[in-house]
Amino acid sequence: MTALSQIFVPLHRIIPFSNVEGQGNRTSIFLQGCKLNCLYCHNPETIARYTQESKDVSLQYLYEQVMSAVPFIRGVTFSGGEPTIHHRKLVPLFVALREQGLTCYLDSSGFFEFDKIKPLIEVTDKFLFDLKGEGMGLQSLCFDRQNRTGKVPTQLIPLRQQIKTENLQRNLNNLQRLLDLDKVEEVRLVFVKDFFNAELLVRCVAELLKSHPQVLFKIIRMHNKGTRDKEGLAPFIPTIEETDKLADYGRRCGIQNMVTIY
Repeated sequence: MTALSQIFVPLHRIIPFSNVEGQGNRTSIFLQGCKLNCLYCHNPETIARYTQESKDVSLQYLYEQVMSAVPFIRGVTFSGGEPTIHHRKLVPLFVALREQGLTCYLDSSGFFEFDKIKPLIEVTDKFLFDLKGEGMGLQSLCFDRQNRTGKVPTQLIPLRQQIKTENLQRNLNNLQRLLDLDKVEEVRLVFVKDFFNAELLVRCVAELLKSHPQVLFKIIRMHNKGTRDKEGLAPFIPTIEETDKLADYGRRCGIQNMVTIY
């Protein structure tokens, strides 16, 4: 097996102590790179695979940074960017950390290829699973990699379909498979107006969570702080009342373990 000191990943930053990236106090590690390009991303500097600000570090370095926070943490959460794009490299690090009694979480967009990253899933304790939406509106909202400036387009739903249907369905399909493995701690939806049918998506989630009532569902009202096009996103920020209405709809669909973040 290759030594941790010989495997490198692009690092954006480390937060030694965090209580918002999963249960308990955790070290949060933000890796560089994401396949999506969400217009509302609040840390868009992590989207590119490599930047001048990021740096390549060894898994041994990350291991030592995490262990320096012991015994004050329960585990580590890997975020990004999208950490699953580094799935092969992360497996030995997760194995080493779990041997020390630490839990390993992944904060993911959920659009990964499940079977391709299965070895990483097997050594991951829990996912913090994002829902990006549903339907063709995602083409403008999250999948347009050519929109490097992050400007909100005037035409939200392109006339010509560019995303494969199976890719649009991958988010919910992966959630179902992870739920069946008891690998999900929370499901999160950033509520953005007009790009997708939020009630339809909540209804789908409610159906999936019926057999997993312990999983927390978060509805997060989209904000434009730190985004690349604050003015362009402003019309799509839901009101508090609209956010509460969506949460009430989720409860009527059967979701009880829910929090709303404004």
